[in-house]
Amino acid sequence: MRTLLTLAILVSTAAAAQITIVNDAPSPAEVGRYQVVKANELTLKLDTQTGVTWSLCPHPKKTTRSTWCKFSANVLPAGPSGRYKLAEAFQITLLDTVSGRTWLRCDDPTPEKKLSWCQVED
Repeated sequence: MRTLLTLAILVSTAAAAQITIVNDAPSPAEVGRYQVVKANELTLKLDTQTGVTWSLCPHPKKTTRSTWCKFSANVLPAGPSGRYKLAEAFQITLLDTVSGRTWLRCDDPTPEKKLSWCQVED
């Protein structure tokens, strides 16, 4: 029993010694900043502080890789982590948890047809 306990301590100490933090530890305000949601055919990544959104799309130069394609620019007020959230209602929705404003995913009215957010009228 004592040998097993000693072995467990040695293994956990060796594993802990291999952890290297490259950057400073994140502040509490930075934890939980990004959210990834799969909704129907889309995989979306959201910066919950700024509302900036990306969709997973095929890499333009590589057939086996994916990349993040940024939604058309929406300038929204920044806030703490968690200000903006993605929700799955009848379609994917962006919610500002401070003001209550909401946006639905739509296609940008440009020839590129980039994904965008269209604000829902209050």
